Order: sequence, then structure tokens, then C-alpha cells
Amino acid sequence: MYVVMAAPECAPVAKVGGLADVVHGLSRELQAQGCQVEVILPMYDCMRYDHIEGLERCYDELWVPLHEQWLHCEVYSGRVDGLDCLFIKPLSEHRLFDRGVYYGHDDDAVRFGFFARAVLEFLYKSGRRPQIIHCHDWQ
Repeated sequence: MYVVMAAPECAPVAKVGGLADVVHGLSRELQAQGCQVEVILPMYDCMRYDHIEGLERCYDELWVPLHEQWLHCEVYSGRVDGLDCLFIKPLSEHRLFDRGVYYGHDDDAVRFGFFARAVLEFLYKSGRRPQIIHCHDWQ
């Protein structure tokens, strides 16, 4: 079974609280039971990049709507503690995930709504067809 975990956090690369531990632990357990698991996260500037192995750009023509415009995004892949992870990086002046912190901005609803849409656009455009998309704790 192919499972995508779409989340704002995953230990140890992006951790604020218990959500990061749940996403990490559940993903590892599903993988141990034979599932193909991919974790999709925003590419924050404040992530623990030292915990990502083999980080490289894997998709560079993702366009995602935000209000009246389309934002260009890149997608990076890497491995975190044995998990396949994808990181969505918007390339725009909005600096949606380049703020030095994960949460706490007045536009968090817009930021994470954008991320949810970006996940769906990426899955569609890249031809991925997971049986389960598990969305975690939208802020």
C-alpha cells in the first residue's frame, strides 16, 4: 500500500511538539509493516537539514495557486531516519516557509492552506497515486 503523510512537522527535521513524533513514528511503523510511505513537508528555512540524507531537487515545475496568482515551487527529496521525504519550497516574495520559525504568524491559515494545495498539485502533476493521503493537524 502506498501512503502519503502530508504534515507540517516530522521529527527530527521539523519538530515543535508531539505531532512531529506521531508523524515520524506512524510512518516508520507503516513502513515496517510493508507499506510504501512518503512524508511531504514544507521546506522551512529553520529545519534540521543535518538530519536529511541525499537532499536534492526532484521536481522544479510545480505551480500552485495563491489568491489571484500562481506561485512557482520546487520539490526536494531526501531520507530522514529511513523515511522517504519530500519538501515543498515556494519560490516567492511571500516567504511562506522562510521565516525562522514554523508557526505563529497572522497568515498561518494561508500558509498551510497553500501547503495543502501544493501537496495535491504535486501528487497530481508528478503522477503519484497514493491509496491513502493522511493529512495531519492543519494549523
